[in-house]
Amino acid sequence: MTSPYQGHDPQTPPGAEAALQTFSDALEAGRLKLVAARDAEVVAKDAYRKAKRKALLSAECPKAAGPNRTCTVAERDAWVEDQVADEELVYELAKTARVEANEHLKTLREQGSIQQSISKSVADSYRGTGGHRW
Repeated sequence: MTSPYQGHDPQTPPGAEAALQTFSDALEAGRLKLVAARDAEVVAKDAYRKAKRKALLSAECPKAAGPNRTCTVAERDAWVEDQVADEELVYELAKTARVEANEHLKTLREQGSIQQSISKSVADSYRGTGGHRW
């Protein structure tokens, strides 16, 4: 199996540096994914709110107040929620995607931190040998 760290063993200084670069690249990709997920969540939330307002103000919406009252407030609210169920689902999925992207980024940060410790240990170890074994 080939090393994912530019062909180097991560237990050597070049491999440790390559591993850090790999984590750095993954962190940037994760950050961009989180930004996109946040943007998608905002768009989905806005669409959900607009759809809800549109349903509440539509002529078909059951009236829960006034002389032409046709239902209770709870029945009207249930009707509105039914009308915007698709938009709500998209919004909830967008929130979940944002949370997952954030968790992935957190995991990458933790892995990168561990690799920094390994890189320091590798460098210290090679400095102590007085020679370059790679």
